[in-house]
Amino acid sequence: MTETRDIVANTIGDVELSTCALVDVLDGLGVTSAVLPGTLQQRAGRPALAYGTAYTVSWVEVRKQASIHQPAPSTWQQVRDFLVPEVTDGAGRIYVGGAGELLTHAALAGGMSVTYLLEQVGFEAIVLGGAVRDRAVVETAERPVIASNFTPTDTQGAYRVAATGTECRIGDVRVVTGDWVFTDGNGTVVIKDEILLEVLTKAVAVENAEARILAQVRAGRPLHEIVDEGGQI
Repeated sequence: MTETRDIVANTIGDVELSTCALVDVLDGLGVTSAVLPGTLQQRAGRPALAYGTAYTVSWVEVRKQASIHQPAPSTWQQVRDFLVPEVTDGAGRIYVGGAGELLTHAALAGGMSVTYLLEQVGFEAIVLGGAVRDRAVVETAERPVIASNFTPTDTQGAYRVAATGTECRIGDVRVVTGDWVFTDGNGTVVIKDEILLEVLTKAVAVENAEARILAQVRAGRPLHEIVDEGGQI
């Protein structure tokens, strides 16, 4: 995994890679369900591409106990694992939390947890399959926080953490811990490890080709003529 990380870092260091090029390649490979819903937007952090392997938190709706006489666990006990206490070093990882369909009416994280996960644990970015809260704090984060919206409502009492470090779902995309996640101002893409290097190699070629096309456009050539010649846009 360390070798793969080095390859990714070197590749991104050599070319200004974007999620657009990654998705172009994935489309060509017939890979679907790799792009998270477009309503998930960067709410904090630098706009440059952030990347790393996913560490997932799966949320589910709270349901009643088997017996109405059985006391329910406290809400804190139901959600405390979203802070992933088993992870002490988030370097090279992206925190990904999902509850299936986008959870827009309750926050999957807030100001204190975002600060803790980014600054103390050291995750490269936080990707939430729904809302976040504490806007004034979240927007000061230096690393990316991806969410659908801000809301004052939290999840305690309505949702619980089902699992961490396994997998979660955000919209139609299943994210497994260890998958590669790339996020920038265009959106967030999930790539399986087994095709990562192929996708990166082809994406670099796409970026280089598009840079050449853009240079010609800026030099005054009609775009349709360039595309007719090169077959790419």
